[in-house]
Amino acid sequence: MRRMKRRLDRETREETLMQAKTMKPAQHARWEAAAWNPSYAVGNDAIDADHERLFALFNEFVAAVNDNRADSEIQGVLAELLEYTDYHFDREERLMREFDYPDYADHKAMHDAFVAQVHDVNSALDAGGEKGAYVLSVLGKWLTGHILHVDAKVGTWLKEHNAAKAA
Repeated sequence: MRRMKRRLDRETREETLMQAKTMKPAQHARWEAAAWNPSYAVGNDAIDADHERLFALFNEFVAAVNDNRADSEIQGVLAELLEYTDYHFDREERLMREFDYPDYADHKAMHDAFVAQVHDVNSALDAGGEKGAYVLSVLGKWLTGHILHVDAKVGTWLKEHNAAKAA
């Protein structure tokens, strides 16, 4: 059921992304990238690799917008970011269930809220300027904040349950 919902969400995203949109920043607006830092590692190899990839995709998206690339290229990067986010969340949620992580429900709710926020990027970018910059800033901060304060607890739980190498 969850996979079907995510597949339907993915199809909705793809339809949204296919619409012609002006994703260019206002003349002087620039969005900030979010740098990966090795201190963000949570201690699970697979989750850490996913987090690094998410940072790279987020930064690729920011660069595409800042460089005024073609809308089709920006949409492609955003689609890849959304797809990889689904992949990562599926993996992380599976590990939490497999190792009986006690805060699974709350953690999953945060993931679901993040996915909804990412969907809002498309609309915000239509507005350009301050609104788009605000949403992209929120997403960048969410990545670091969620990893440092929420995923770190999952990493600790997995280490305590001898699952640091689990994927």
